Amino acid sequence: MRTLLTWLFGFVTARMVGSEPEALLNQCAQQGLTLWKMERLDPVTLLVKVPAIQWRRVEALAERMGCQAEDVQRRGVPYFLGRFRRRYGLLVGLVLCLLLFGVGSRTILTFDVTGNETVSAQEILGQLRLCGVSVGTYGPKIPIRTVENQMMQALHQLSFFSLNVHGTRAEIIVRERDAIPDLRPENIPGNVVAAASGEITHIEPWAGDALVQEGDGVAAGDVLISGAMEMDTSNPLELVRPKRLVHAEGKVLASTRRTLTACLDLTAQGKRYTGEETTRYALSILGKRVKFFRNSGISYANYDTITKLKSWTPPLGDCLPIVWEAETFRAYDPVEQPLDAAAAEALLQAQLRKALEEALGQGEILTTRCETTQEGDRLFVTLTAHCFEDIAKEVPMTADEIAQIRAASEPPPTEEKPAKE
Repeated sequence: MRTLLTWLFGFVTARMVGSEPEALLNQCAQQGLTLWKMERLDPVTLLVKVPAIQWRRVEALAERMGCQAEDVQRRGVPYFLGRFRRRYGLLVGLVLCLLLFGVGSRTILTFDVTGNETVSAQEILGQLRLCGVSVGTYGPKIPIRTVENQMMQALHQLSFFSLNVHGTRAEIIVRERDAIPDLRPENIPGNVVAAASGEITHIEPWAGDALVQEGDGVAAGDVLISGAMEMDTSNPLELVRPKRLVHAEGKVLASTRRTLTACLDLTAQGKRYTGEETTRYALSILGKRVKFFRNSGISYANYDTITKLKSWTPPLGDCLPIVWEAETFRAYDPVEQPLDAAAAEALLQAQLRKALEEALGQGEILTTRCETTQEGDRLFVTLTAHCFEDIAKEVPMTADEIAQIRAASEPPPTEEKPAKE
């Protein structure tokens, strides 16, 4: 600790020459002057170390006692900084380096987000920026508990949020809420209708009465399983049986045929580059963009923008928020270009196949057939598919349907017979 303070405040290595150097040392001790590492070079010469702030007093005392005090070497921070007293640029640079080391080492430069699956890291960081935490924020001034509470209130998909600052790195740990199960509305009466036309191959009613059987053909919208269930009565001759309204559910497999059509123009807008281009440069530091150009307008009517970003990543470190941007604007003239008919047909077939797979869900495509026609500059592709799928679709009953079923379930009023006299 003493060595550190000595270097911090500076010290002088002095040579003391006199007939009685011991008397000079005694006088220094009486006046409270600090000397250390004393070395006798010869009977009249001593080599000592003196604190920089006491050197002038030691020098004046030696002169009064008839000794000669000469500084041999000067060391420490004050003498080091003294070299720059006329070099203001170096002095300013040294001060900036010290500030950068003191403040920059606790300024957030990178973020690490872990634990997220459905919520993207960009969404979390964007909301965190609204809470006042972003690249360039001074870490010790962040109210961590307040920010965590604000993030939990803003992002309802999260059940846990933790923010930890480690120097220039901010660690974000999140936990997402469990998905709410899709509860079936069993208290709402409904029917199961056909989502597509086809031939029934298997029907499995879970709730409700099946109105069709295997081998029947149905059209889209036909009721397959009714939510109006007939209830058993004690009188088998009763014509009107009461009905109980339920939310019909079930599984209905059918062999279906689906037809999809798509079209595409065989001419498209193309580009012919003129060779004119303009490049602009900018530097982004901690999210602040410094432009190296004056006029921001583009004189080209039509142009492409090509942006190249280069960031600085130190060895064995994360990417720092220092990005060099180069934007190139390349001019072009729009021209009409014909498309390859074979490539356009293959593109439409792939899009129709993808749309069919999305519509079927867990269904199976058995066979497909494509027909291609061309009308002028437009190409039409029709996809016909033989599929095997579950066509059950749950549809809630309307208020009128519920009222009609309840009215039909009520027994007819009984006629009162006149009493015999």
